[in-house]
Amino acid sequence: MLKNIQKIKGLGVYSDYTKPAGTQDFAVKNLIYGWNYSGKTSLSRLFSLIEAKQSNPDLAGCAFTFETTSGLVTEANFDKSPLIVRVFNSDFIAKNLNFAGGGFEPILLLGADSETAQKEIDRCEAMTKRAIQRSQESKVQSDSLEKSLRDAKTSEAAKIKKNLALVAAYTATHFQADIVTVQLFDESQLLSADSYQADLKLALTSDQDRPTKVDEVSLSLELNSLYADIKAVMAKTPSLATTIDNLVKNPLIERWVESGLPIHKDKEICEFCGNTLDEHRLAELKAHFSKDLSDHKKMIDALLVRVQNAIINFSMPTEAELNAKFRARFKAGQNIAKAAISEYNDAIKALAADLKRKMDSPFVVADPGPITDTLELNVRESLNEINQAIRSHNLIVDNFLTEKNASIARLKKHFVQQFLDAFNMESQNAKLARLERNIKKFDWCSQKLQAEVLKLKAIISKAQQGREEINQRLETLMGAEGVQINVIKVGDQERFQLVRRDGAIAKHLSEGEKTAIAFAFFLTKLKELKPEELKVAIVYIDDPISSLDSNHIFQVTAMIKEAFFHQEREGGPWTTRCGQTFFSTHNFEFFSLLRELNPQKENLAKHFLVRRIAPNKSSFGNMPNSMFRYSSEYHFLFDVLHQFQKAPDKTEFNVLMLLPNAVRRFVELYTFSKYPGARGLTVDQRADRIFGPEKSKRILKVLHYFSHANNIERLAENNELIFDIEAAVNELINTIRTTDPLHMEALEAAVAQA
Repeated sequence: MLKNIQKIKGLGVYSDYTKPAGTQDFAVKNLIYGWNYSGKTSLSRLFSLIEAKQSNPDLAGCAFTFETTSGLVTEANFDKSPLIVRVFNSDFIAKNLNFAGGGFEPILLLGADSETAQKEIDRCEAMTKRAIQRSQESKVQSDSLEKSLRDAKTSEAAKIKKNLALVAAYTATHFQADIVTVQLFDESQLLSADSYQADLKLALTSDQDRPTKVDEVSLSLELNSLYADIKAVMAKTPSLATTIDNLVKNPLIERWVESGLPIHKDKEICEFCGNTLDEHRLAELKAHFSKDLSDHKKMIDALLVRVQNAIINFSMPTEAELNAKFRARFKAGQNIAKAAISEYNDAIKALAADLKRKMDSPFVVADPGPITDTLELNVRESLNEINQAIRSHNLIVDNFLTEKNASIARLKKHFVQQFLDAFNMESQNAKLARLERNIKKFDWCSQKLQAEVLKLKAIISKAQQGREEINQRLETLMGAEGVQINVIKVGDQERFQLVRRDGAIAKHLSEGEKTAIAFAFFLTKLKELKPEELKVAIVYIDDPISSLDSNHIFQVTAMIKEAFFHQEREGGPWTTRCGQTFFSTHNFEFFSLLRELNPQKENLAKHFLVRRIAPNKSSFGNMPNSMFRYSSEYHFLFDVLHQFQKAPDKTEFNVLMLLPNAVRRFVELYTFSKYPGARGLTVDQRADRIFGPEKSKRILKVLHYFSHANNIERLAENNELIFDIEAAVNELINTIRTTDPLHMEALEAAVAQA
């Protein structure tokens, strides 16, 4: 059993902590209160070190001394300590749970290997087997009926396609779409004998008596873009750094030399004149035909291919393909197009000739021959005239097809109606629906039976037993619709996984859900300890109510009471189920609820306060009497103010570190008690109404400055402003004493009694 903490060094805010004189020893129930960032979690991590009995890199360099009933536990011997410690804090949550949908280590609890449970499992599994079998039988019947209908629809679709001589695809899918359409009509879609014959004759009319549709003419024109690219290339020259002037001035000789160079590779005698090859001269020639020149010629070659491909060479529709009344317009457009295309192609050929000249004289800068800007436009406009004639022609063709298509559509509906009548589709659909209901019913039964089997196996399976325990706690905290734990198989091992009530993997959990799940998991995991181990275990719980509302705080308190505190006999003394418990929190309501739990006697329950007294220093000691005596945070805050006002040395840091936030919180509670319904008002607005604008500003201005998150650093850097704090506190207390004397008398009396 732990007696006290004698010292802590190098642990976060406990840079150099020594147990203050008069600090009481730990009891079986220990409550620790402290505001955020005061050092509660750091304290829990020190307990975790003893739990793990191995070094933690995050706590490297930390030194500590615990006094226990069996000796001292320090950083040098903690790994050999016989103490059994279990800690709930943020590190426990991060280590043990997976909130992203994956599996995590299960809680293994001993179950009762019940013969009755096994018999019930056998019965449920037999019923599950029958339900699955009946579901499969219904599925076979449903599949058979659906296949019969699919085959009939496929056959009918093929018959319709053949009877109507349809060119376009008409499959069972199209037929099903027509069935849906026909079923929307109230009246039958069967045609009379005369209507049927008339529509069938029109549907089967040969197309030879009408013109066919003609495709419009479309061309890709590149003249203008090619001209710009060619102009840019002809303005470029390869690097002249190593060129031979004679070759530059004589392109024919240059090409001759360039073609001869590869022949003389590794040769010593000239193949042309028979003389000895001069190595220096060969080097000069090779340098002349540089990579830059080679790349330049490749660029010209690639551009020449584009130019040659840009020649317009295609077959236009003939006049005979068009309706007679559009042929004249088509002919006129065709003549214009031929002339425009001819000019366009001539310009392309001229550009090709310019490129070839550039190829022959790569070092000569020149411009391509000029082209008319409107050549592309002329071609497009002439093609547009041709396409206008084609579109007019196609419109007539479309009108002709409209009537024919209308007759085909009516015939399709007629054949679909015949099919529906012959197959009595209404009866077939009812049968399919009945089979589908049977499948769902049997599947639901098998799922319920399988769920029952899981519950029964929980009596036998350690993981399932742990699942049941934690799920009961989760239901208490979050209700019947909350998150649950499921047992899954990963290889040969059982794992836990978070799931919603519908079976979906639980992801994107709220912070409140995470807290509830983690605490339920921790309480259940304690049951892995053997009874004799739990009886001597030390349990430290750090803020288990984070992100939970007031209702859940009561539920968590009830769970703690049930898990840790009990009476060995009716009317007997209360004690803990484990060796010692430690609870740390920043929530005063939760602290008060825990304080009310038995045991409450001083020898069994002790109360401590953690507070920040310097930027890297916290104090851990006895809880002030005012805070212990009253359930109200309000009395404690006033006690802080009262101590400061009475303190002879106002610069003493252990008072100043609490003061700014304490005064601000005190003003919030006091002003709200005066205006309990004014939830929309800020603390400044309520203070203005009570103290008046001028006094309100004097009281709150400096406290606003120091009560921000970095108040410790600000206090350390602004010692000269301490007098402003003292003035603000005096102003506040004197104002309340003047305007609300009965209230002040009651507060001072409460502090004096404490």
